[in-house]
Amino acid sequence: MKTLSLLFPLFFVCTNLHAQTTHTVDVTGMAFSPAFTDVTLGDTVDFVWGSGVHNVRALSGAFDSGAPVGGPFVYSVTFDQSFLNANPFSNNYYKYQCDMHISSGMAGSIQVYTPGRPVLDLAPDLPSANAPLTFHIWDASPNSTVMLGYSMTGGGPFNSPFGLALLTPPVKLVSSMSADSAGHASLSVTVPSQMQGRSIWFQAYDRTATVFSNGVFSVFN
Repeated sequence: MKTLSLLFPLFFVCTNLHAQTTHTVDVTGMAFSPAFTDVTLGDTVDFVWGSGVHNVRALSGAFDSGAPVGGPFVYSVTFDQSFLNANPFSNNYYKYQCDMHISSGMAGSIQVYTPGRPVLDLAPDLPSANAPLTFHIWDASPNSTVMLGYSMTGGGPFNSPFGLALLTPPVKLVSSMSADSAGHASLSVTVPSQMQGRSIWFQAYDRTATVFSNGVFSVFN
């Protein structure tokens, strides 16, 4: 992994131009319905159960309704920019479960879309030391240069004259990549064995659109 200083302009777009929507996930029996929910930045998800004893907990720790409780009960999460900044995860993809009924497969996921911004995705989303890791950047400007940076000290936000980056200095460069005509760039590396147990924060930057991707936090297994 390269350790060059990351010297790119810092610019952060957090505008939300769409009408915010509230989505309802019914917590019924031993299932979430729908189990897979796509939302746009700024939307709210209401988890609603009229009976039964349940909870809702994100595996990443991003949200948690607390200990299982009996209905009627409503638990709401708003997936705005502040939420994404505080809970950076690969591809803005949040898996969740009911702790009481996970053995019955009571689980779901929420995907947060951020129009106008590239998306940083890790494969796997929970990488391991001494194992392959692929970075995917989606929705970048076609044929643009994409820079991928990381920090070992924190996820910012780092103030600059241009806005905020979700990395804490010192920031290092993993690599520069070229996006294809569809705005996709990728890079495959092998995680060094000495990274086991270390925390790391990643973010990509589209030089053409002068915009950052989502931030991603991970601890190497």
